Amino acid sequence: MRALVLGNMTDQHTGLYICRAFKSLGHEVVAIDVRKIVQTVSGPKNQEIILDEVNKQTKIPDVVITMKGKELTLKTLRTLKTKYPKAKFIDWFFDIYLNEKYIWNTPEFFKAIELYDYFICAVKGVSDKLKEQGVDNVYYIDQACDPEFNNAVYLNNFQKRKYGSDVTFVGSLGYLGIHKNRLETLSRIATEGFDLKIWGNVICEWKMIPPILRPLHTKTIVMNQDHSSVVQSSLITLGIDAEPTLDAGWSVRLFKVLCAGGCYLTNNTKGLSNLFKINKEDENITDDQDMVVYYNLQDLVDKLDFLLEHDDIRTKIAENGRKTVLEKHTYKHRIEELLKLIGEK
Repeated sequence: MRALVLGNMTDQHTGLYICRAFKSLGHEVVAIDVRKIVQTVSGPKNQEIILDEVNKQTKIPDVVITMKGKELTLKTLRTLKTKYPKAKFIDWFFDIYLNEKYIWNTPEFFKAIELYDYFICAVKGVSDKLKEQGVDNVYYIDQACDPEFNNAVYLNNFQKRKYGSDVTFVGSLGYLGIHKNRLETLSRIATEGFDLKIWGNVICEWKMIPPILRPLHTKTIVMNQDHSSVVQSSLITLGIDAEPTLDAGWSVRLFKVLCAGGCYLTNNTKGLSNLFKINKEDENITDDQDMVVYYNLQDLVDKLDFLLEHDDIRTKIAENGRKTVLEKHTYKHRIEELLKLIGEK
């Protein structure tokens, strides 16, 4: 089978993982970095360049995959469907929001969704919400990890000191409406005196970051092996999902942390127990879990104390989580699920 992937490739992130998974399963794949084109060239000209790049391809794809799909206008999408009338068109939407609005509250985008044969949501709650809006070509396939890029790496003592801390958080700060609970949660951890490092982007003005967090922020974005270095060098990696009541509303960070062998401590996001062995509320932490869940800020503090005091349990939980994602939650597994959905093998 031949796949044409139109997405963001420059960031060495999800688009790369998807292409690698297709190739590992014996399929042909060609990728065009439409995100780079749109960011480099403004106006209608960028759509012409995208179509020019597509027209350079000599082989007809069986599937055309976009990622989020914002880079293509409706006109461009229709042109591609005319060019490849037998291909199956798929948009894989890895987010909850579109232009900082819930996607199910953006009916203007529904016209684009309708043009796809399959609109794949990485969050089950998003696919459920879209179905409630009458969109009937939506499906749920989660994100995952790529063992080559998200796996554990060798670290020397200098690197362990550079990246390491007792508690770490990797993620953007500053989307105050979207990531509404991050600053509060991190501030509580800092106030309690834990050894904390924060990695990632700062979207807002620096003055909006609470003073207690400023000296703890590295102002450094980490991806792939650098992300694994942070996770491996830290005793606990924190998850702070913004929409915990949305089914499968967790960040892809979850899979990457576990793949790198990190002990993941995250808030109670709906559906976690369907994929992983976790502790229920008021249950003790045990060494057969894949990760640890906290249910409020005081519970978070208590669980941080417990995990830092019990090295053997923390280490075993990290080992369990890594084993589970490698066996069930890589992008190779997700592409197999996708091909089964669309009837291709």
